[in-house]
Amino acid sequence: MRSLQKAFSLIELMITLVIALLLTYGIAQLLISSNQSSSTSDGVSQAQETGRFVMSYLANQVRQAGLDSLNNDTITTQAVIGCDIPALNAIGACPLESNAGDTEATIDAPAPAISGDRFAVAWVPPAGETDDCTGNPLPGFTPDDIIVNVFWVSFDATANSNSLFCRGYRFDGINVLAFGDARPIANGVEAMHVLYGEATSALPANGERNANRYVNANQVLDWERVYAIKVAVMTRSLSDVTNIIASRRYTLLDSGLYNFTDAVNRQVFSTTFSVSNY
Repeated sequence: MRSLQKAFSLIELMITLVIALLLTYGIAQLLISSNQSSSTSDGVSQAQETGRFVMSYLANQVRQAGLDSLNNDTITTQAVIGCDIPALNAIGACPLESNAGDTEATIDAPAPAISGDRFAVAWVPPAGETDDCTGNPLPGFTPDDIIVNVFWVSFDATANSNSLFCRGYRFDGINVLAFGDARPIANGVEAMHVLYGEATSALPANGERNANRYVNANQVLDWERVYAIKVAVMTRSLSDVTNIIASRRYTLLDSGLYNFTDAVNRQVFSTTFSVSNY
């Protein structure tokens, strides 16, 4: 008897295979796109979270600057410390200006290279507070000692990337008495630039402290007339976030161009802090 069963023809098999391949390709592209979007979102979140933390941390440090002794009104300090004090200048505990930009090839230069500017603020802690900006007590600290906190960005070997660093110094107004360890405060900070809000005239009779120009550390005429600090930081994702390499450019206040050609997400944050420079 003749069999009535028939198999698929070669053409039907080829059509089925093509349709299956197209469906597989579409699903794969959807999964890849979803994964890239998730990685990009994670990278943006990492950079933004780092930026928010750094700005909050610096705000706390800058706003307490210029606090004189609460017990002895003869003990005072400038809020912002300049390099006109030899003892601080000799050990790099004062502002450093650098308006150069950078690239992904050189931005992670080994220490002691600094990425961007360095700045320093001082205060006289109230009784019971002896810690510097790293949260550690300074050696030999006594009440009414001046603490100078210095901030900069440089390569962090532990994190294998740039980090915001801080170091505290005990200071008597002329000499450095002791200092703590330099410690990283936040990973993923690639550069920092600073401008100083300076009043070019003497304090008016009404006591208002208004900055009428913003200049870099080399252009400040009188550190006692600095009433604001404008800080910009550039943060990055902790790893490449996409497989797409793109060229991007950034500027931070008075800096040169930062040119990058990579797959890293970066964010620039800028804010101005009022300084109680009485």
